[in-house]
Amino acid sequence: MKHLFLTALFIASLIGSSSAWALFETNKELAHSATVTMDKAVQMALTAIPGKAVEAELGKEEGRTVYKVEIIDTADKSRKVYVDAQTMAVTIEKYTIGE
Repeated sequence: MKHLFLTALFIASLIGSSSAWALFETNKELAHSATVTMDKAVQMALTAIPGKAVEAELGKEEGRTVYKVEIIDTADKSRKVYVDAQTMAVTIEKYTIGE
């Protein structure tokens, strides 16, 4: 019985790690498709919205590889800026007053 439990635990750990591996592979593919560095993307985002960059990540948005940069602007509001990882096109996430 103990052997069966250990086998089940081992199989569960393999299943759990396979999703993390898939996530890693996806990020690796995204990184290879980016021609713009993260540093350059953050600089572009800060040009669009002056403030302090607090987070940056690479992901997919509407089928494009983009950097999502979170900035705390000069009014102390959190803003998200998307920088295309191939073209450096900048899109600022709209927000409503009072957020």
